[in-house]
Amino acid sequence: MQSRLIVALPALIFLLIAGCAKKQARTDESPSPAKGGAIVADVANVVKRPDRAPNFSWKDSTGKAIDFDSYRGKVTVVNFWATWCAPCKRELPDLVALSREMADRNVKFIGVSTDRGPNIIEDVRAFVNEHGIPYPNIVSNEDLEDAFGNPRMIPTSYLIDADGRIAQTFVGMRSKEFFAQAIAALLK
Repeated sequence: MQSRLIVALPALIFLLIAGCAKKQARTDESPSPAKGGAIVADVANVVKRPDRAPNFSWKDSTGKAIDFDSYRGKVTVVNFWATWCAPCKRELPDLVALSREMADRNVKFIGVSTDRGPNIIEDVRAFVNEHGIPYPNIVSNEDLEDAFGNPRMIPTSYLIDADGRIAQTFVGMRSKEFFAQAIAALLK
């Protein structure tokens, strides 16, 4: 028993430091636009592009289609996360604070939930509301994950420059200061 614990301990430490592995496949494929409160929506169309971040769309709380290209001209943080991921939860307050602090500096944030399950929109919306996440959160699908290179660990964040190119990819939890420095470098 003790030898099993010794063998399993390094793997557990790695997951806690680096991030969480991805979970099971999604079972609810029906689109459900957010209805009031925080914006939580299924991803709609995904267009993979070799020279730019993928363009993808979702519906806002009124049912209006929004696409990622509407963020062009702004530095954008796209954060893949899940409600069950401990490092994601520890990173979240920093992302929320930065999204508020940098709102007037042409910086946007988008959360991409990798959660799966039959009530996913409702579950993610409850989590988003509970944690006061002010930015849109999109429920991922295989097309969006493929377009971003199939992130295998979460949290994984993509820093997109004002021209829509992926400037940096961060795998694992990062601090507020780390994100602030990376974003500031793109705002110069």
